[in-house]
Order: sequence, then structure tokens, then C-alpha cells
Amino acid sequence: MLVALESYAAYLAKGARVGDNLPGRGYLKLAKPPELDVARGEQVYAAKCAVCHGGGGEGQVTADGDVVFPPLWGSRSYNWGAGMSSVTNAAGFIKANMPLSQGGTLNDEDVWAVAAYIDSRERPQDPRFSGSVAETRKAHHDSDYDFYGKMVDGRLLGENSPPSGTVPR
Repeated sequence: MLVALESYAAYLAKGARVGDNLPGRGYLKLAKPPELDVARGEQVYAAKCAVCHGGGGEGQVTADGDVVFPPLWGSRSYNWGAGMSSVTNAAGFIKANMPLSQGGTLNDEDVWAVAAYIDSRERPQDPRFSGSVAETRKAHHDSDYDFYGKMVDGRLLGENSPPSGTVPR
């Protein structure tokens, strides 16, 4: 199977030079909203995302533990250092790809709101954590579109994050 995947990747890259900015690379860039509406995002999530990713963001796995739909927050989700922990990146990804097989069907307001809701939930610690949430935020998350180190629902996000790293299945 690995050889097949490597062969496919080599085929896709045929003719591409190192450093070329190929179509589809990176996250879709959307015009930023005047504010992030987390409450609206919770409603959008319940209506459009929970069926696959679970009501508590836990994702879905097979009986063997293989991931079918990834968790979006909690101890098994991506960590605070991942690109998707930036609401800007998450919004671009969601707009282009979600709901599954229906990319481009959510309006920008809903996309920003659901990205904010997802990224305002707790997740594993940023691997660059310095021992201080405030210092880590200042060094790596200093943006209005990043919830790490912000107070949400009476909790400082990142303060009680489980250690980053591989979580066993």
C-alpha cells in the first residue's frame, strides 16, 4: 500500500519544481469578518458538522479504532500548534471542503462562525509551549483569529491542555 501511495504522490508531482506554488496548495483566503460569532458557530456545527464529527467534537472511529472522521477538539484532536488552530486557516479549509463532498456550500458568515466555534474548544498543548500560556500566545498565537490563551466560557484556553504528542488509539 505504501508503494502505491508513493507512486501516486510522485505522479501528482510530475513536472512540478521544488518551490512552485501549485493550485490547491494552502488554505483558501477569505475576507475577514468584523467579529467572530462563536454562538452562531455552535448552531452551524450542530446542523452541519456534528453528524460526522460528533456532538462533542470527538469524531468517529471504527470498531478497530481507525479514524473515520477526525476529532475537532479534545485530547485526540489537532494541537494548538497545528495550522487548523488558526480560525483563518480553519475557515478557509471549511469553506473549500466541508461538509464532506459539499465544499463551497456554506456562506462565509457561517464558515467563520463554525471555525471560531471549533477553535474555541480545548485541545492538546502547543508543542512550542514555553511553560507559560501568555508567553506562548505572545510568541506564536498573537492574533484576533486565534483562541489560544484567551478566556472562553470562564476558562483560559491552553491552561489545561493535555500534553501534545501521539495519543494511542
